[in-house]
Amino acid sequence: MKYILLFSLILCAVISVVSLSGNVGQDTDSSTQGTSTLGDKGTTTWNDTSTSGSNGAARDGQQRSPGGMSGNGGPGMGGGRGGHSSSASATPLAIFAALFFGAFVFIVYRFRTSVWKIGERNRGLMLWTVLGVGFFLRMAIAPWISGHMDLMLFRNWATTAADSLTGFYTNGSSDYPPFYIYILYVIGKIGSTDAFSPYMSVLLRLPNILADIATAYMLYRLASKRVGFGISIGLALFYVFNPAVFINSTFWGQVDSFFTLLIVGMVVLLVENRVGWSTVLFTIAVLMKPQGIIYGPILFFELLRQRKIQPWLLAIGGAVVTTILVVLPFSWGQEPLWLLDLYQGTVGEYPYASVNAYNFFALIGGNYTQDTTTLFLFSYHTWGMIGIVLVTLFTWWMYARSGKPQFVAAAALVQIAGVFTFASSMHERYLFPAAALAVLAYLYLRDRRFLWLAGGFSLTIFLNTFDIFYSSNTRDQYGIILCVTSLLNVLLFVYLVKVVWDCSKSSTMEASPSNDPVPSELASGKHVWGASPQGVNTTIER
Repeated sequence: MKYILLFSLILCAVISVVSLSGNVGQDTDSSTQGTSTLGDKGTTTWNDTSTSGSNGAARDGQQRSPGGMSGNGGPGMGGGRGGHSSSASATPLAIFAALFFGAFVFIVYRFRTSVWKIGERNRGLMLWTVLGVGFFLRMAIAPWISGHMDLMLFRNWATTAADSLTGFYTNGSSDYPPFYIYILYVIGKIGSTDAFSPYMSVLLRLPNILADIATAYMLYRLASKRVGFGISIGLALFYVFNPAVFINSTFWGQVDSFFTLLIVGMVVLLVENRVGWSTVLFTIAVLMKPQGIIYGPILFFELLRQRKIQPWLLAIGGAVVTTILVVLPFSWGQEPLWLLDLYQGTVGEYPYASVNAYNFFALIGGNYTQDTTTLFLFSYHTWGMIGIVLVTLFTWWMYARSGKPQFVAAAALVQIAGVFTFASSMHERYLFPAAALAVLAYLYLRDRRFLWLAGGFSLTIFLNTFDIFYSSNTRDQYGIILCVTSLLNVLLFVYLVKVVWDCSKSSTMEASPSNDPVPSELASGKHVWGASPQGVNTTIER
């Protein structure tokens, strides 16, 4: 029984990819051309020649849709409907998602009070089987999925960066922050060789596929120090085969997985009081995506909590040095404030109440509504700013109330979930880190309700991404998926507020001694599901 439950999600994934492979002929495009707006000196046109085997792979190039990016819009700012050229893979992916979330509910509910015996033998084999299957499954799927039009921009940027890294911004008009350009530079160099040029589509996805696996491994390692092996391997399974994670890195071809890896690392280091290195990762996240600033208050709250000058110096030093090292190579021949102008242009590119983000504004009909439009007394933009302030103040209150650094993950989860739900100009993928942060919050605070939140946010992230990726409707379509997903996100945030309120009490923090009973099975020396290696059941029931 234990092996059936442990590998059930892997089996579902294998079945899904077999079904998808059967539709590969339908999922490939004919000779598709895409146009890039990269470069001040004219528009570049290219043909993707990505192939896999004798049949040829799906093309990368996509035409822009009404809800997609225009002008110099970069992939960091969200997609748009109709970004995928074919919906042949939609059904297998939807079936896999239904199986995954069904298995998740069954496992979490079925074992909410009982223990699940897991032997100590072959732990490493089981872990690397999970991670290995997850990696190779992604690599097997990637060549056959044409991806979003974002891949077209990434490919052009990789080529431009490979031609001249220091001249990337002076020779072009990309609105993407500088850090990920280094990754694209490496991909461009590799992809320029004859051996790898046919696999450019896969190379562009590879950093984020690796980030998926690395994040799952980090969650496992952290869990192995706090809970039993059964939960640890279960959390790795949950993240590796999570449809919300799968569709983003492997199907869409976006970079949110890499960004999430940075945020997870930032949170873990902050809990371990390694403020300097945590600030380095936070700075890199902001230099990769503007929405990284959403997590800035969390670092600020922890610095205030410590009430020491040294952490402030470490944070400031880490931020300054990291910024200089990342930005300096791109600054030759630029105006002194070129980076600030870049961020202002990027942030102001989508002045809408919601940009395909299924949140509160989308729920009341504000998707792609100008943020200057009045809603009751104020504009959408003003209401969004009020939402950000209120969410941040609430996070600060809960953080101060807890008085413990273990609350960092929960605070980060409140921050991103609240800002996504109630701020304006949000995009469909901004909520992506919430799934990993909910798992981290569970591991640090030992409250099972965070597992339900991890599953809930994974579901809404998947539904939002799936609908935007495969839908051919116009961008202002008010459909059932938008309505249901937006409502779920609002309800999940309300539930999160309740959970965080309870967990902010000092009696629920990790530093408090555990009062959980020791299962009788531990007398034999065997580890059980929900038990730590020290023999204490670390699961708090709510």
